[in-house]
Amino acid sequence: MRVQIGVEGVNDREREAELRSLHSWLHSDRQTRRLTAPQLGAVNPPVPGAQGSVIDVLSLVLGSAFNAATLTLSLISWRATRPQQPILTVRRPDGTTVEINTGSPEEARVLLERLGLD
Repeated sequence: MRVQIGVEGVNDREREAELRSLHSWLHSDRQTRRLTAPQLGAVNPPVPGAQGSVIDVLSLVLGSAFNAATLTLSLISWRATRPQQPILTVRRPDGTTVEINTGSPEEARVLLERLGLD
């Protein structure tokens, strides 16, 4: 399953910086890197004539070994390193979305399980 992770409540520059930080965090975690390959991208295609798209989403392809508990641990751990702990949205391809704005691993895991990541 592919999911997209976004950062809410910040401007475009901050969003891109936070997503780059999360990408680096996930890529540096051996287990995460072994189970999925995080990719930065844009939700919308670039505007013709523009120099490029704004990075506004991080995509993950999740296999059966990468479940809600694994993703929760990674996201909550990363959020704890951030000065203002941004709100994260995790979205499935069908549009189902959950918002993670908690420091509680259990609460975040329950939210992610609602996406069918269990």
